[in-house]
This record gives sequence, C-alpha cells and structure tokens, in this order.
Amino acid sequence: MNDTIFKKMSVLWGIFSMILVIACGGTNKTVKDTSLSSPQTNLTFLLQELNENPKDPNVYYKLSKVYAELDSIDYALVTLDTALSIDPEFNPGKLMRANLLLKKNRIKEGYSEYLEILKSQTGDEYVAEIRLQLGKPFPIYQLTTGDYNNAFPYFSPDDKRIAFQSDRDGNWEIYLMDTDGAQEVRLTNHEAQDEMPVFGSNENIIAFTSTQDDSIHNGRLDKARNIYLMDIIRGNVSRIADNEADDWYPALIENVNRVVFVSERDDLREVPFHQKWSDIYIYSLHDAAILRLTQNEADDGSPAVSSNDKWILFTSNRTGFYQIYRMDLKGNMVEQLTFMEGNCGAPHFSHDGKMITFFADVNSNYDIFMMDHTGQNMIQLTNDPARDNYPNFSPDKRKIIFHSNRSGKYQIYWIDLMNPLTQDDLVTDLEEKIALMGN
Repeated sequence: MNDTIFKKMSVLWGIFSMILVIACGGTNKTVKDTSLSSPQTNLTFLLQELNENPKDPNVYYKLSKVYAELDSIDYALVTLDTALSIDPEFNPGKLMRANLLLKKNRIKEGYSEYLEILKSQTGDEYVAEIRLQLGKPFPIYQLTTGDYNNAFPYFSPDDKRIAFQSDRDGNWEIYLMDTDGAQEVRLTNHEAQDEMPVFGSNENIIAFTSTQDDSIHNGRLDKARNIYLMDIIRGNVSRIADNEADDWYPALIENVNRVVFVSERDDLREVPFHQKWSDIYIYSLHDAAILRLTQNEADDGSPAVSSNDKWILFTSNRTGFYQIYRMDLKGNMVEQLTFMEGNCGAPHFSHDGKMITFFADVNSNYDIFMMDHTGQNMIQLTNDPARDNYPNFSPDKRKIIFHSNRSGKYQIYWIDLMNPLTQDDLVTDLEEKIALMGN
C-alpha cells in the first residue's frame, strides 16, 4: 500500500471513530442499533472491506454514500477524492462528488464536474440524471417581450389561445393571444386592475378578478377585488358573488356552472383585509349559493380544479410554510401533497389529472416544479435566479407555461416537455453558466 492511500485510510478510520462516538451519544454508551441497514453498521463492514481492498474505488464510493447518509458531506468528499485519485475516470464517483458540491453551494466546482462527465467517453450514460440534478431538464423559450409586464398566463381548453394580464397601458388589463404569441387582443379597458384570467371547459368564457367596483378605497393596494365572468365572443361582463369583501383567484367548474374562489369574507377581525385569513369557496351560478370549503386560522388559497371536477388543489400555510393540498368539491378528504422547506404556490392539474405543476421557494428562489397527482416523483423544471411563477399545463400536456422576471420585466415563457435537453445541450448550457461565474 502506498503512503498516500495509507494516510487517507488513517484519516477515514479517525473519521469513523468520531462518527461512532457521535452516533452513540458518547464513548460510554452501547450501540443499540445492530441492524444491517444502520449507516454505522455499514461503516464497520465497509471500512473492513477497505482494509482488504485499499485500491478499489467502488469501496470508497460506497463508503462516501454512507457518510452522505449521515450528513457528513465533508467526509464523503474526502472519500470520493481518494476514489478519484485511484481512478480519475471513475464517473459514478464524479457524479456523486458533483451532487455533494452543489449541496455545499460550491456551484462552479459541481458544474465543472458535470461537464467533465458529459465530455467523457461514457457521458451519454449520465445525461438523464444530470438533467434532473441541474433542475432544468427541458428547453425553455420566451413567448412575450416588451418594456412592460406580461403575467399570469392560462391556456384555453382548445389549446388555441392564451389569456394573460399586462400592464402595458398603465394598469393591469386582460389580453388574449395565440399560443405562438401572435395576434394579441385586449379584452378589458378601464382604470381598474383586471387580473388572473382563467378558462374553464368553455373556450369562450373567462373568469378574472377586478377592482372596478370598489369606489371607496383610493389606494391601489387597498382596493377590494371581485370575481367577474366574460364572454369573449359577445364581450359581456358580469360580476358574481357580490360582497364587500376581497374575492380573488377564480377557478371554473363544470362549464362555468360553478366558480371556486378565495375570500376573507368570514374573518371578522378588525384588521386590514390583506392581513385577514383567507378561505376557499364555491359559488353556484344557478342559485347564487355559496359553500365554504375551508375553515382555518390560516391562509388557504390558489385553488385549481381537476378536469373531471373531482378534486381541488389549493395552498395553505396551516403548518407553517405554504404547502399544496388536495380536497374534494365539498371540502372533504383533505390531503397534504408537498412537504417542502419553503413556500409552494399556484398548483395546477394536467388535463388528464395525472400530473401537477406548481412553483416553490427553494434556496430563497422561486422555481417551477412538476409531480404526480399523489405528490410523488417531483421534478424541478427551472433553475434560475429570477422568480418563476404561476405555471400551468397545455391541454395536451406537451407544454408548461409560466411567467418570470428573468429578462427584467415579467414575461411569459414555456417549457417544451416533449424534447428533453440532449447531451450537447447540457454541455453548452454548463459551459455558458461556468463562463458567467468567472474565476
């Protein structure tokens, strides 16, 4: 055994001894967990194996995985360095090292490691995993431009148009455009703030929020919102759920026979409306009946309805962070779907109900995510220092549209879910990112 490996093995034995002391709560306590699945037990066997095979990079690789399980990232990195000193082309070790470097926020080093892997002879074998680790597995394209904000896009059910809001005329108004960004048409025109347009199953009906009927409050942020329906063929606009409270964030059910929305109307505390607790309601267009679905000393909001009208997704901060929940249309069968250490928002079902897209605050930054309808198999879709918000699927589930301020103003972007980034795409993207980071 050469001196370098002997010294590194001595360091690893010392690390192992310290971890056992920590795991056992001190040197005088007996280890109670003797299960073979215990990381401490695995360490014992792996260090014995290392003593027998000191030049096998796979043993160091397995050992580093155990250190990572124990949240001993620095020890895991030292172990991987040893594996790579034995075999500099050991890509499994490089991949793990890159992932751990990103956990340590050593971004440039991690990206450089990914780049080396992709450029190696077996780089094609690691494309799928590196795509996911980078948090940008699909191409992203900008749909709108301008020295103003375009935001809150929503696909029509026939997949031909996108409704959105824009402040190009000095205040928020509702617009419509083709899915390729052409033929923009302005749908509202007054001094109020018209926001958050959504379609239901009828491609000619849009629900949106507006402050147009609040003549009492002068300040823009103090004005109460109400829910409106618009027939975009006839131009008719009607207000629903008439109330002095702040009502917002509509979602349409059953060809607009019912409307789900958010309101603070039942919080009777004497505080400004933007400090009141919000709940989710259903309004019936047939008889004007209102059903309250949630009742918590918390904010419940961002409702979205599945296409089969069985489930409502929503967000709530009832456990601290805003997380995504699911309930039926009577407010029953409530189930928490996300458990992230950060706020989640704007969940939307795919048309077939099998997938959910949303945004989440990860590392103090809002990015777009996708998961299945049970909250499993989560994939990060954007990884940008800007704020990426309000995603929703196209009806054919081939695209996700969202808004972001990555170009300065908020603009509308779309993710091409049908064409994952290739090996060459990843190499180019990483080279650009590394170059921007400088020395």
